[in-house]
Amino acid sequence: MATKGWSGLSDVVRRGKLRRRVSGVGVRKFGATRFDVELLEAVDAASAREVPLALVIPLPAADTPIALGAASLVAQIVRTSSLDVTATVVSKRLSQRAAYDQLYIDSHRLSDFIPRARLTADGEVEVVGGTVRDRAGRLILTSDMDRVSGHGALVVDGTAADVGDLEPRLRRCRDLVYITDTPFDSNLDAIREAGGVVWAFDPPSFRDLAAPFNPIEATGEFAASSELLHATAMAARVVRAPEAAASLDQALSGTWKALGRLAAVTSGSENLAMTHAVRWAWGVLSTFSLSVTTPASYDACVRRGPFSVLLGDATSHARAVSRQSAGATRDAWAMVADGFADIYEAARERPKFALVQDWVREEARQRGTGVVVTRNQAAVAALTADLDESPLVPHGWAERIRVVSVRDLACGRVSGLPVSSMLITGPLPRAHASLLAAPAATRLLVTAAGEWEAGRAARQARTTFLALAELRAKTATESAVRLGTHPIVVRPIDPDVVVRLDTTVVKAADVARDVNDSPWEPFGLDVLKVLARTGAVASDAAETPPPARGGDGDSTARVDAITVEFADGRAMLMDPNDVVYRKRQKNTRQVAAKSLQVGDVVALVDAAARRNLFDSIIDVLSELPTYAPLAALIAFWHERVARVSSSGWTYREILAAMRGNADPTTITSEQTIGTWVRGNSEGPEDADDVRRFAEAVRDTELLRRAGPVGKALCTNRTIHRTVGRWLSGQITGARMDDHDAPIDPALGIHVADLLEAVTLHRVTAVQAKPVRVPASAIGVLMEQSAIPALTTPQLAR
Repeated sequence: MATKGWSGLSDVVRRGKLRRRVSGVGVRKFGATRFDVELLEAVDAASAREVPLALVIPLPAADTPIALGAASLVAQIVRTSSLDVTATVVSKRLSQRAAYDQLYIDSHRLSDFIPRARLTADGEVEVVGGTVRDRAGRLILTSDMDRVSGHGALVVDGTAADVGDLEPRLRRCRDLVYITDTPFDSNLDAIREAGGVVWAFDPPSFRDLAAPFNPIEATGEFAASSELLHATAMAARVVRAPEAAASLDQALSGTWKALGRLAAVTSGSENLAMTHAVRWAWGVLSTFSLSVTTPASYDACVRRGPFSVLLGDATSHARAVSRQSAGATRDAWAMVADGFADIYEAARERPKFALVQDWVREEARQRGTGVVVTRNQAAVAALTADLDESPLVPHGWAERIRVVSVRDLACGRVSGLPVSSMLITGPLPRAHASLLAAPAATRLLVTAAGEWEAGRAARQARTTFLALAELRAKTATESAVRLGTHPIVVRPIDPDVVVRLDTTVVKAADVARDVNDSPWEPFGLDVLKVLARTGAVASDAAETPPPARGGDGDSTARVDAITVEFADGRAMLMDPNDVVYRKRQKNTRQVAAKSLQVGDVVALVDAAARRNLFDSIIDVLSELPTYAPLAALIAFWHERVARVSSSGWTYREILAAMRGNADPTTITSEQTIGTWVRGNSEGPEDADDVRRFAEAVRDTELLRRAGPVGKALCTNRTIHRTVGRWLSGQITGARMDDHDAPIDPALGIHVADLLEAVTLHRVTAVQAKPVRVPASAIGVLMEQSAIPALTTPQLAR
């Protein structure tokens, strides 16, 4: 990204050399805002001085990394008059891949001259899709930092960088830009220690930067729209809770303190299983805090599997870890288990739901646009169902108000921002702190269970706002001076955060603090740094699998496992009946781990056997607006069809009704119905069979959505087949033709885009004799030398 004269990123954007295709409009220049110009000039200045740069942008600006990568390519082309240029973008967001195909240099599509490429597991550059005029230039997009070894300017999306990932790259690459949305990102310290510069924005700065740089040419923002910048700058932040003491608030406070005591007795522990368990417990408390529905409603929407995090199992899992421990650690875990039991019982009352319900009703009355933000997709499904079923929520509420997950909002997957009002269902993990200080809405409401949780949420918003303001001040006094850019004017503003306890109003600065001063976590133990050694977790927002298996009081923290060794010298402990994706000769399918043999090839997701391969693909594809409903519709089908098992209908009766339909089904076996109900198949081959099934079992909800569900199942089947062919080709060494690889040619999405996190491993040995190991060690790729220590029982103290 080094710049000279008329060759900087800011130049190619402002003067229209880099352009974008806008749907229904055509190819247009970017209408840069003053925010865009400041951002680009900072990148230019850092590149010219060959110092790494960290950009702190507290906005859901999802396509900024790919836009910077493309601008770097165009700047290099202008400067060198050559197409043999390269840049690398590290990002886990699928939208970045589709966005690149919409970028142009003058009137020519950029990817026709500089194709998009990926890095294979061994670091080789592999072009994705075909090109019209292929040269040596490449725009490399990868989600795995470990594969990056060079290849031009480097742009890193914070969602793809874990603790410690940047340090080795900073030693080799000075032309590096790191983008994060939180002032608490630990990689900012790595940038500083490497001699780099941090350039930050805060909500007050957006007020002056929202204006178009050249209003006459305003044809679409580069990084963030004027409307989004203005709304974030003007946002009013309110935390609301019931004034009366709520049992849920007391239970949350008690469990918070119990986790603090647990962390104190395990502080400094090198026991990875115990650290994993503490991280899991913290994740469970975060899920309880952000949930609005009953725990049972939430659990009903969780995808079932051996690594699923269920609120109903939290107490028994914590007790299992307690039994496996000794001394003070045993007692501390017992208190955490009691806390989870108290929260579960108190959450049945749904004290926050009335607040959400009132907000939805008011926003619907005002006919504004709104977003409800909650924990994850299971929480989204549960809350949506509860709002639909409530007689106090007006019909058609979902036409103007969306329920989304925290991660989807933070990663820029939510379109139509800013909205007039946003509701967040509780305190957030530190990784998503900026959503509280810089909401993509003019009004923000955070719900809390009572006074204690309201105080925590208010201090989160205030602390984040002040941290951003401090970084912005340093940007003006230190970073701008060092880079030699235009001076920056900082206007200090006190964060506007108030707490409403029914009729009582308290400013966030006046909220009483607990014994622990941090509103983020109740412990000082750096769990993430310990777990980073295993690659097990990326941030405090991630959900950690349970440290035990079983439920209903029958959980165990140590389980039987077989050992599977691979050709690369690594191995994996597996439950004999956990399902893995296996290729044997010409047969590629899911099987129980106990069936693995020498010579088999196993496909892993994120170096682990903890996620279903195709569920992972659907999750990635659902990031795109076109496919956003896909995962939800598939989950809805499985949820509705599973109800048949307790309905009294027999498979024979259902088949007879479907064959007796005015438009009869073509299936002939009642066992086919059984595979749908048990979840052993993807669903009907014929999309119309969804409607026929709904009519047969008299399911009005499924019947109402039969059309979209049928289409989603057909899309899912197409993806399975395309991915299966591609994987088979990769495993056998055969290269697939380009026309076989696309998932969606219109969006430029290929199978390779969906499977970058998938790695293939050839089995060289299987130790079939079970060994007893911690449940947290199951399904994780590790060095073979690490396994003997895990098979030796040890009581954690």
